[in-house]
Amino acid sequence: MSTHARHRWFDEWQGAATTRLRRLVEEATTLVAQYEREAGSRLRERRPDDLAHHLTATEVLVSNLAYAVLMPPPTGRLALLTGNGNEGCTRYDNQAFGRPFRTLLDTFEGIGWLSRERGYRDRQGGVASSIAPTPLFVGKVHEASVSLSDFGRIEGEELIILKRKLTADVDRSSRKELVNYPETTMTSSLRDTMRGFNSFLAGADISFVDDGLGAVDLHNRIQRRHFLTGSDDAPSCSLGGRLYGGAWQNLPRSRRASIRIEGEPIAVLDYSAMAPRLAYASVGATPPPGDIYTLPRLDPVHRPAVKKAFNTLLCDTFIRKRGWPEPEDGDPRLPSSWTIPRFRAALLDRHPALLPCLGTGMAPQLQNTESTILMEVLNEMRIRGIPVLSLHDGLFCPGTQADEVRTVMEGVALAITSANVPVSVHPVPATTKNQPINHIQEP
Repeated sequence: MSTHARHRWFDEWQGAATTRLRRLVEEATTLVAQYEREAGSRLRERRPDDLAHHLTATEVLVSNLAYAVLMPPPTGRLALLTGNGNEGCTRYDNQAFGRPFRTLLDTFEGIGWLSRERGYRDRQGGVASSIAPTPLFVGKVHEASVSLSDFGRIEGEELIILKRKLTADVDRSSRKELVNYPETTMTSSLRDTMRGFNSFLAGADISFVDDGLGAVDLHNRIQRRHFLTGSDDAPSCSLGGRLYGGAWQNLPRSRRASIRIEGEPIAVLDYSAMAPRLAYASVGATPPPGDIYTLPRLDPVHRPAVKKAFNTLLCDTFIRKRGWPEPEDGDPRLPSSWTIPRFRAALLDRHPALLPCLGTGMAPQLQNTESTILMEVLNEMRIRGIPVLSLHDGLFCPGTQADEVRTVMEGVALAITSANVPVSVHPVPATTKNQPINHIQEP
């Protein structure tokens, strides 16, 4: 395992959204042109397409460096790849980045705006090339009064992500690779839906109350849907489909109380026992009354462990007979006497209808249904003008809108699955501080 520092990745799609940051981009463009003339590194004007790519790459580079000033990466540096041009460029790549980008990095070094470290390979895997803003550039960002509200996205970013799982023959380890899928009516429709929702969210009144634990960039709101396809399967969007992106998704639970939507403290809404309920719906059965995650002869205090083990068996692609997944720190654990055969027998004793669902790798199918439900809910909220922030099987909404949102969530789940999937509402206590930060303000 590599012991090298892991830098935050350079974002090829980060751009300037406001005049403040664009002025800094324009200054960079002027200084780069001047440096090229004085160094004699450019003897003729760029062709129109090359010029457009150059200006885009300059905007993205300035935006990444400025963002690193306001939201410093843990290592202080941004990792980036400098390939050999646009050969093999996929739908996920920004075509402005290719061989000329290496020259642009050299030029930014020359004008004193970034420091660069070349990458290398070694027995531990090596490290990618990396960049960091210089003190000169840090000063310019502060002089320009750049804030988190000044950043945007470059047009053309892919919002429908398709990955393929690959398994190594030797050690059976797996990894995922991006699939450069063909465009279809479905992928176009899915993308248009995401664009509409992202556009609505971009204009929403969402802020974060300073909790003294560091800045949170709630201007980072771009959501993408991630689908999965098998190694030998034709590309499709029928598996997975969960939404990723947005600063709130990785925000610790303890900090959620500082989120404000339309000035209100939020409520957290989530579907109760969604994976088991969707599994029941897939076989046309109805769950027994009561808590799905309660098993006979097992104390309710072990409910979190039951939930984890239950979902593990739903996700497995084989009939597990021993060896629960290695627990992470803080993971709930069943009593030692509850072996996998014993747990499986108790599970099927209470949920016999789910026998066909265990060991068949249902997770991607269940996630696809889950994400289809959530996207329909998000679209309905957009139509109603209620901003919400998505989680995998739930969302954040303004506290006063919780009842309306819950009704919509339960109705959509029923319409799509023909099953009742109850929604739990968890109010989040308001913080005692009242000074919002990261609020959208145009210059």
